[in-house]
Amino acid sequence: MGLFHPFLDDEAVRMIGVEAAGHGLDSGLTAASISRGRSGVLHGNRTYLLQDEFGQIAEAHSISAGLDYPGIGPEHSWLNDIGRAEYVGVTDKEALEAFQLLTRTEGIIPALECAHGLAHVMKIAPDMARDQIIILNLSGRGDKDIFTVAEHLGVSL
Repeated sequence: MGLFHPFLDDEAVRMIGVEAAGHGLDSGLTAASISRGRSGVLHGNRTYLLQDEFGQIAEAHSISAGLDYPGIGPEHSWLNDIGRAEYVGVTDKEALEAFQLLTRTEGIIPALECAHGLAHVMKIAPDMARDQIIILNLSGRGDKDIFTVAEHLGVSL
């Protein structure tokens, strides 16, 4: 819930959660549990889960180890169900582009989890008014992801 919590009761604040779409929402290689999952029970809680037609948990895919999971927290499921937050998918490719942009322009190496959020900000910011405010949660360091990024970019370290 992180950054969502302080704004739950402020309806003027638009809340967007970004899911790891992997190779694409319809590719079969995704971790977007809200966008492509359905209700089920895992580890004792009902939430959105990636699962097959028999209710067996399906394998998730994301370039980000922290997002490579077939489910989502029950609070996010609830926020989606009541329409308080919206959820969108960002692909591995888009997250890599955002990772590289922030690293090059600001010298900040974001975690791949955060790069997904940044990729969506890059999509919506150009259509926003100059006086609108965006808050992005950069909650992790990307040094742990350097080898993963290098591999996907074809760089030998």
